[in-house]
Amino acid sequence: MVRFIVALVLCAIAAQFVMADDKQAERYMREAEYYQKKADSYRREAQYYLKKAESYQREAAYYTKKGDISRAKDYQRYAERAMDDYKTQMRYAANADDKASDYLRLASNALRR
Repeated sequence: MVRFIVALVLCAIAAQFVMADDKQAERYMREAEYYQKKADSYRREAQYYLKKAESYQREAAYYTKKGDISRAKDYQRYAERAMDDYKTQMRYAANADDKASDYLRLASNALRR
């Protein structure tokens, strides 16, 4: 009878460890989803800045053609800033993608145990 109770307690403890691993894997999956959404958001913002840079380049070309060099230089500077912002957002997206893949790897490892 004592062996049966000990075996039952050991099974309950083992089940707790399995459930804990599943919960941890679920947490990692949620974190991965969060970072993937952040990466998508960064990419959308990067596209916005790319369009702004293209628009500023067109404006710079227009004012260069009109002979207003000062205004053309201003728009060229705006375009360069927008491209810098584009690159920054893409870097953020890459970092978020890396974090998402790290969390997916952690979730996979938690499920393997």
